[in-house]
Amino acid sequence: MNTPVTPWVLAGRIISIIGMGFTAAAAILLAIVPSIWAAIAGAAFIPFFVMIALVERYSAKHGLIGPETAATAADD
Repeated sequence: MNTPVTPWVLAGRIISIIGMGFTAAAAILLAIVPSIWAAIAGAAFIPFFVMIALVERYSAKHGLIGPETAATAADD
């Protein structure tokens, strides 16, 4: 099994997913009545998307996600 996820990775995932959900919902609701606020809410989605991409790249780089490695005799 891979090493446990650090609290920073977990917090980053939670914050980015909540942020993406909220800004996407706001953009959709504000797009019903076309206004500049719909575009602003849509643009606010981008930092949260970048944040989740960076968190997942960090997780993959440090072996927190991905395929399990084969156990060697030295690992036992």
